[in-house]
Amino acid sequence: MHKQDFSDSSRRVELLSLDKSDLIYLGTTTAVAILLLLIVPRLIGKLEEHRLQRIQKLKRFTPIKTRSPVDRQTKIAREAAAESVGGRFSIIRKIAGGSIVLLWILLIAFPFMGMVPRTMISIVISAVGVIVGIAARPFIENVIGGIIISFSKLFRIGDTVAIDQQYGTIEDITMTHSVVKLWDWRRYIVPNSTMLGKEVINYSLYDPYVWAHVEFWVSWNTDLEVVREIAVEIARELVTNKTNEEPRFWVMDMEKDSVKCWITAWTDSPNDAWRYRVEMRTRLLTRLQAVGIKPNLTILDWETGNSIAARSDSPDN
Repeated sequence: MHKQDFSDSSRRVELLSLDKSDLIYLGTTTAVAILLLLIVPRLIGKLEEHRLQRIQKLKRFTPIKTRSPVDRQTKIAREAAAESVGGRFSIIRKIAGGSIVLLWILLIAFPFMGMVPRTMISIVISAVGVIVGIAARPFIENVIGGIIISFSKLFRIGDTVAIDQQYGTIEDITMTHSVVKLWDWRRYIVPNSTMLGKEVINYSLYDPYVWAHVEFWVSWNTDLEVVREIAVEIARELVTNKTNEEPRFWVMDMEKDSVKCWITAWTDSPNDAWRYRVEMRTRLLTRLQAVGIKPNLTILDWETGNSIAARSDSPDN
């Protein structure tokens, strides 16, 4: 009886004893964990500081320049954005620190997994998987999406974007969702996981310049040289940056009842591009009418949707 007790005790001591390689493994793992706990928060802090500096340089948080009905709107928006960035990166630091500690614990426990019954490990993993999969999956997906957005340059606060046929500026990015301030001041809220999966046009990525164009139609018997001169002259009046390429007039298509034209020009920002398009249409229509050039009008058969006649500036019509 005493021999059996001694044998069991020996086995326990053998299982709990650590050889030199185990000590090296534990020491190395702990040192790496401590190093990561020191380096990762600093890297996150530098990225946060860069984001805050960029926010301070933003002149406005709207895609279209308008007179704000809210006093000090830009200052309020800038302060709110800075607070949001601070809160978001604070959460990211906590998640990063917790993940490093959890990974360290798992690595420390890995050599001793043989002492724990495999059935118990399987039950724990299955239970955690079920809880995460059912209860917390949408939340975790959005948090991961928020972290990816925070560390990437795909979307940043202040970027002008077009998403789901909506045009606006990214006003806020939280850990779970992003807020797009539309051109009419409505807020379009998109979950971060959905934001990453959507096709988004980012007008502010890399540079703010936009090659803006206005499309219009004239009839076949219109003097295109006159149209070109008028369109280019108006474009030159509207373009603020005179150092870029000259405005261009293009004939894009020759359809049955009309000629499709484009007048294009470089603009300095999405806001300038919007202003250019609006002013271009207004002035172009006014000046073409002043010289007797009317836009092509097509009469449609409402039952079939086919063109049945055309009206233009032709004397016969």
